[in-house]
Amino acid sequence: MPEPFDLARVEVHPEIRAFLAAHGDIEPLAYRDGELLVQEDADSRDIFVLLTGALVVERASPAPGAPPVVLACLSAEEGLAIVGEMAYLGALRRSATVRSSGLSRVLRLAPAHIDRLIEGYPMLTRLLCAQFSHRLQETLQALSKFQARFAMTPARRMAQDGDVLFGAGAQATELHQLLAGTVRLEREGRVTTCTPETLPQGFLDLADYLRGAERGATATVEGMAFLSVLDAGNRETVVRTFPDLVLGLL
Repeated sequence: MPEPFDLARVEVHPEIRAFLAAHGDIEPLAYRDGELLVQEDADSRDIFVLLTGALVVERASPAPGAPPVVLACLSAEEGLAIVGEMAYLGALRRSATVRSSGLSRVLRLAPAHIDRLIEGYPMLTRLLCAQFSHRLQETLQALSKFQARFAMTPARRMAQDGDVLFGAGAQATELHQLLAGTVRLEREGRVTTCTPETLPQGFLDLADYLRGAERGATATVEGMAFLSVLDAGNRETVVRTFPDLVLGLL
């Protein structure tokens, strides 16, 4: 089991010190050789910032009985590294196992910490975006190889004038892609009229859907609309298929 350690004994970037001072609930943890930070296919959502030591990222081999396939070796000597960042989107199962190589010291963050990090810590935000971009490129390549496995399964919907597609405050368990027609979005008193041409890939509610968050707006059909609707089970596929859009949300 990982154990807490005294951060005062570890040299860290001043921006990290400031971030920790502002958020005292972040856990500094030491992992021994071989201990797991992340388990492949688990639904945990912790995010880890490597401060000292090294980590190995590996995935189970498709060949029965074969050893795991090593995807990456991360060392603190090469600079800060973040692992588990896909948990920020929520509802994505772990795509790889991360274990400690030797003694490693990390900060364990919750996804909510990333919102605060992005708001005021540019160095850490650049690091997160760079690693997030790299991870999405990896998964995009995997998508081309396993297209059938990750095929999206949308439902089609014809909506009439006045139909409410979703309401503010409701849980975002579906993603709506506007294919034709017009939808009115009401957010905190502001009204926006949306068409497929004015929306990124026609998506009405991508950010809320990816995070499984509460809706920030109410969507009402004007006239008639034709939509594609994806349920929560398609989140991973959406991330892999539209990496540029997902990065834009950061």
